Amino acid sequence: MTTGKARDQGGTDTVDSERADAAVRRRKRVALTAAAVTLVGFLTFPVLTSFTSLLDGVVHGVGIGYLVGFAVMVLPVLGAVAFCGWANRAERGGGDR
Repeated sequence: MTTGKARDQGGTDTVDSERADAAVRRRKRVALTAAAVTLVGFLTFPVLTSFTSLLDGVVHGVGIGYLVGFAVMVLPVLGAVAFCGWANRAERGGGDR
């Protein structure tokens, strides 16, 4: 709801604007943090498989390198789906949890 007052007069517009700005900052922080984690995962995986023996093991007949590679590809997609659901709920007024 707006009061028709200018932002600098301390009306409801100022409160709504500050709340919207805080929500935008939070979404940016979450998105950039997730992007950084994804980038580090993508860049670390080839180094671990090429230059170390850390991912050389086998679990139930499947190589650990394959399992980690699958996770490196699938987890960012699942994270993006979760982020979209969270952002859509916040946009519809369900809260910015």
